[in-house]
Amino acid sequence: MAYPSLEQYNEALQSPQLVLLDPELKRGTLKTTGLGLPLALCGGFALTYTVTAGSQKYALRCFHKESRELERRYEAISTRLKQLNSPYFLPFEFNPNGIRIQGKTYPIVKMAWANGRTLAEFLEAEHGTKASLEKLRSALAALAIFLEKNGLAHGDIQPENLMVSAGGAAVQLIDYDGLFVESLNGAQATELGQINFQHPQRSADHFGPTLDRFSFLTLDVALQALIAAPKIWASSRSEPSAVVFRRNDFLDPAQSKVFQEAVAIPAIKAHVENLAKVATASFAAIPQLADFLQGKGVPSGPIAIRPPSQVLVYQGPYIVANAENYAQVLQLVGNRVEMVGRVHEVTRRRARNGKPYVFVNFADWRGFAVKLSIWSDGLDAIGRNVPDASWVGRWLSVTGLVDPPYSNRVRSVSYTHLSITITAPGQIQTLSEKDARFRLGVAGKSAGGVVQPTTTRNADILKGMGGKTSSPGAPTNAPAPMPPQSRNQHVLSGMQRQSPSQPPPHKPAPAGAPPSRSSSNSGCLPIIVLGVVLLLVMRACAG
Repeated sequence: MAYPSLEQYNEALQSPQLVLLDPELKRGTLKTTGLGLPLALCGGFALTYTVTAGSQKYALRCFHKESRELERRYEAISTRLKQLNSPYFLPFEFNPNGIRIQGKTYPIVKMAWANGRTLAEFLEAEHGTKASLEKLRSALAALAIFLEKNGLAHGDIQPENLMVSAGGAAVQLIDYDGLFVESLNGAQATELGQINFQHPQRSADHFGPTLDRFSFLTLDVALQALIAAPKIWASSRSEPSAVVFRRNDFLDPAQSKVFQEAVAIPAIKAHVENLAKVATASFAAIPQLADFLQGKGVPSGPIAIRPPSQVLVYQGPYIVANAENYAQVLQLVGNRVEMVGRVHEVTRRRARNGKPYVFVNFADWRGFAVKLSIWSDGLDAIGRNVPDASWVGRWLSVTGLVDPPYSNRVRSVSYTHLSITITAPGQIQTLSEKDARFRLGVAGKSAGGVVQPTTTRNADILKGMGGKTSSPGAPTNAPAPMPPQSRNQHVLSGMQRQSPSQPPPHKPAPAGAPPSRSSSNSGCLPIIVLGVVLLLVMRACAG
């Protein structure tokens, strides 16, 4: 089944009462960006929107990527979770006809809003608090036992899919797209999980109740390391997408700097060595967490952790995008990425409603550029670590969803921007130039290879910019484009008349409100040039 794109969902959900078919959701209000557009968060095969309906708050999940037998899987998952009635899972409803776009209906998931913070947010704040981490260890160990005892596996245990409350003593799971239940036995996995928390040998053929074992092992050993030596959070460059260890460490623990540092902590030496053994053994050999902690079921054989002699290619959890390469980022609209770039400019202003916002630009904002948008809610979330002029020249790694292109005109200055909206503190990480260039070495590629454009619409934009696109292969999964009067149709018309490498000279626009929601369709110079060229051709033919 072909699903709508991020742009199409964003346009449709500006009128939830017209497109949502759930009686409660259609009366609700969606959380928006500073531009007044629906704020989408990415998770697996679905985009997640926040809907407030009266006193209730929901996560609305709209699917934008293909998933095998989506309806059958969600029916099986729903049936099993209702039987269990466990506080580890949130109530949800799968509606195969929950939203109507361009006359067609598509599935949605309506899920109760989870209490607490994501594990990513919790660790960002509490990684130096021993008591909180010890509570969290116990809570995760109990969850691991519960899942396997009941023949379940989440499939993507990682900091963005766990909610933490009660100071670390209580956890809940979110995002059930890849959940295994017994009635799905014999099926293949629809996703492979976030790679920094997965065994290197995991494949789609691995789909059963033992699926989460390695994730729990690596989280537990990481928490032990933080409890025993809090400084390892900084030295391992931990962040929401990587807690102490990363995929590169698991690919070759013997030469991992992080394993080398962790094994030197006396209190956890044995567990670190055993984690290295598990990572280098087969997927089938992964023991349960309870057995692992007792030294049972650990693959035999020595492993010598030593200083690295070679540098592996960077393998991150998300596609790496070069923030200074507009065309590359454009191909990734609607995807969650790790964007790496050097800050060109930081602007702090107030919107017309008086609320502050910050833009972090990775290039001159005039013309085509990529930026970070930090609206007032985002500023509240990141606290004191707000970007300012001192950030210019700093290398950053930013994780988040690439929003659709936004085009506007401020006096005589036209521009088209791509952005990532910042909503949580852990999204922005500072890198050394060496580390940044190491990651940029795989920009535009995932662990599985080169990334293809996400929609034909973005390919058309690239052509209009004078860029090159890959040859068309299988038909795209995106539905037909929206009607001509859509917001981003204005973006297309503006971009098709310009080249990003040679924008017309402009004077800087004065400081003021954020871009208005109108788009520019002006600019007659290219038409004049085209007329001159045609005239010359006609004269040549006549001669």
